[in-house]
Amino acid sequence: MSEDYADSFDLAKGITLTLEPQLRVVKVRGGEDDDIFVVPPHWHESHDELITVLEGKLKVTIGSEVKVCTPESGTAFVPRGISHSLEGYKGVPSVFTERTNPTNFDTKELFFRNLLAIPGGLESGSLVPAMQVFYHGDGYPVFPIHWMWLEKAFVVIIGGYIAPLLGYRLKYESLKKT
Repeated sequence: MSEDYADSFDLAKGITLTLEPQLRVVKVRGGEDDDIFVVPPHWHESHDELITVLEGKLKVTIGSEVKVCTPESGTAFVPRGISHSLEGYKGVPSVFTERTNPTNFDTKELFFRNLLAIPGGLESGSLVPAMQVFYHGDGYPVFPIHWMWLEKAFVVIIGGYIAPLLGYRLKYESLKKT
């Protein structure tokens, strides 16, 4: 694969994401100065997620239920339409995978590639291009008052209409090399 289509990405200090066929693998080094892995609350309309911890532990919140997942706990099933978030533990190395049902790998890989291609990275606070990626990638942030219709409208208006009007474009429209 070319440099532009790398398979592994540094998400934060000590945290890497590797894209494999039908699977995303996150490795958290867990060093003293490393960042803590956090995925804020969000939901998906068109797919379920399956989270499997291979090493270490991971806090997975599904709706109002908080689970501490380990290799012994098996796969955490996150149904579509349910708010969920992920959080690692400071100083605890871990490795976990994320799969979707249906598999729909191209869509999920495109989501991550486009999210990680936002100029300035995830820490840039670039709301408009992030919502454009969410719009095309079946992701919706959870607001403090969790009204799904409002969260979906927010993503559709910002990501589907305002972003293109302001000239934002996804870096990858498909996984096909041109």
